[in-house]
Amino acid sequence: MSILKSKVKRDMVECTGNLFQRVGLPRSTGQIYGLLYLSKKPLTLDDMVDALGLSKGSASNATRHLLSLGAIKQVWVPGERKDYFESMGDISAVLRSIYQEFVRPRVGATGKTLSLILSALDEDRSRGVLSEDEAEFCEERLQGLLKLQKRIDRLAPLAEKILL
Repeated sequence: MSILKSKVKRDMVECTGNLFQRVGLPRSTGQIYGLLYLSKKPLTLDDMVDALGLSKGSASNATRHLLSLGAIKQVWVPGERKDYFESMGDISAVLRSIYQEFVRPRVGATGKTLSLILSALDEDRSRGVLSEDEAEFCEERLQGLLKLQKRIDRLAPLAEKILL
């Protein structure tokens, strides 16, 4: 019987794959997490490869990454020589790890990048690369992004209180 005959499990695999992809992680990492999260029994790498249609290398990388995030653990199955894996079960711990490792650093980097882009706009304006009309339009759009970035920065401590 296929591991993914269940619509619930297929939907979970799809959902977690999409979620992980949205935060900048490989889709396959999320798919493996979703599969393990709703799996009552530990699974081998081969089980995951067969169920998800992933390459063994991709599944191996994803599994190592999930281990480093504390999302899954390696377990020993008596009488078996293969490595087995299972979800830690605490999805909030996974969200905290993803936030700390991926979201928080990217939020901070975006503000710095926007400031550098605004500096480049001043240079382009002074060199005459952009017409005054184009420069004003670009500045208006960039200032809007910077304003949004500042709002996100103000919300970050609240997100951290909720997650951490």
